[in-house]
Amino acid sequence: MAPHGRSGGILLGVDLNFFDIGAIDEGDFYVKFTLRCKSNDFKFVLYTVYGPAQIQNKNAFLVELANTCSKESLPYIIGGDFNIMREREDKSSGDFDYKWPNLFNVVIDSPDLKEIVMSAANILGRGHGDDPTFEKLDRVLVTLEWENQFPLTTLEARDRNISTIPLSFLAPPLDPPVK
Repeated sequence: MAPHGRSGGILLGVDLNFFDIGAIDEGDFYVKFTLRCKSNDFKFVLYTVYGPAQIQNKNAFLVELANTCSKESLPYIIGGDFNIMREREDKSSGDFDYKWPNLFNVVIDSPDLKEIVMSAANILGRGHGDDPTFEKLDRVLVTLEWENQFPLTTLEARDRNISTIPLSFLAPPLDPPVK
């Protein structure tokens, strides 16, 4: 996806040894792949998002996110830099405006998305000097159906020198869940 304003573009990739790409879609703030696991025919959607840092664009981002999630019929995983915190604990110090986190939580609670917990290494430092503020802006959310298929999924930080959104998710082998 091309850059918007001061924000960079989005790059999304998958290993074609494991997945077939059925469709690719792009919104103002996301790139979407519809995927099929070659090992078990499980179909799902992979989204990556880049939420705007600029306050004047946050409403449009949340509207697009809510509309996209509400129309999705397949299980999905959505990750990236949302540029919105969820709770006060996502910020180490300074002022905290509850408006955007409250709206963000409504958007992701409506389809009952679950967050895959990440290490503290994914908390971004903002500000200069001896007392920077740390904010958790990068996250990965999944539907219950996606989590049931990959219940042991973990998330690890990647080197920020390679990408400003250092997310990599690791799923166990792509076998059907044991019933």
